[in-house]
Amino acid sequence: MGFIDIALMAVIISGAVYLLYRSIFKKKGHCHGCDSGTCAKNRGM
Repeated sequence: MGFIDIALMAVIISGAVYLLYRSIFKKKGHCHGCDSGTCAKNRGM
């Protein structure tokens, strides 16, 4: 494995870890589009 292969593998793994952190730990499993605990949108209520 060359240096480019190792660097590319590190970038891919770092991206996967960041997405995992953002989706599970930071938002605690909530939808990416909102900060509320549910995905339902209240419309005029």
